[in-house]
Amino acid sequence: MYAVIGPDLLAAQFICAVLGAATVPLVYVCVKKIFNNNRVSLTAALIIAFYPAFIIWTSQLLKDGLIVFCLVLSMTMILILREKFSFPAAAVLVASLTGILSLRFYIFYMISTAMVGAFLVGTGKTNQSIVRNLIILMVLGLGLTYVGATGNANADFSEYANLERLQRSRAGAARADSGFGQDLDVSTTKGALSAIPIGFVFVMFAPFPWQFFNTTYLITIPDMLIWWASIPFLIIGLNFSIRKNLRRSLGILIFSIMLALAYSLFQGNIGTVYRQRIQIQVFLFMFVAVGWTVVQENRENKKLARDAEIKRFNDKLKKNARQKEIGEQV
Repeated sequence: MYAVIGPDLLAAQFICAVLGAATVPLVYVCVKKIFNNNRVSLTAALIIAFYPAFIIWTSQLLKDGLIVFCLVLSMTMILILREKFSFPAAAVLVASLTGILSLRFYIFYMISTAMVGAFLVGTGKTNQSIVRNLIILMVLGLGLTYVGATGNANADFSEYANLERLQRSRAGAARADSGFGQDLDVSTTKGALSAIPIGFVFVMFAPFPWQFFNTTYLITIPDMLIWWASIPFLIIGLNFSIRKNLRRSLGILIFSIMLALAYSLFQGNIGTVYRQRIQIQVFLFMFVAVGWTVVQENRENKKLARDAEIKRFNDKLKKNARQKEIGEQV
């Protein structure tokens, strides 16, 4: 970036902000590809556009906004390629995956797994669609190999992905004032498994209301109120998507679950959790939009049914009144 614009911090922040703003229409397109519903797409885009944490982290020179942009772009390209293969979409997907790899290599593995799941597990029923998706995966694999992405990912994974290193990193973060789970030990398989439930609660819901007495957390109140209020709609949206639209929503489900579990394992600081949670929320808010739309449509359907019942009752009264009037005239 600096090679193009020079060592200008403000210009770099502007670029991050532009990419953050570009994420909003991408969310609309991504949701439209999954659910094919304008109301759901618009609701998801509006939630993301005005969510305070998203505005904060995408308007600064931080990795998080760039990662969110690359994640949504990757998922959108995956959905486009599932419908029909095109070299431009494949090239954009390779570029976005390479960007994710350069920013946080472990997210690259998760989005790649989600991509495989979206193409193979969520594939169509015909042999033609299976062959097509396999060809797409091979083309993308060759593209990533060409840019050296696979080799870099393997080197990073062998250096960092071990439980003892995760424990040292997590313990260091947990010792801060905003740390949590200081007594957790993820250096063993048993300890890692036992840490996931506690870590998951913090990753999804922290900071908690009783922590707002600490002035450090006061700035998070608007975000947390919106997020906590969204949970019922998230549950409704997940339930609807799994029952009615699992094939198309499989990719974002796989990625969201994997990243949430990963952060549950090695995150030990509420501040870091609050910042990096937006990488998961950008997809979870899509399900929130589904839940909100389901609730609104149910209300509208009930209102229509109630109005129709009232109309039938009024028509019946008018009919009886006319019959009575005719009878009196006779």
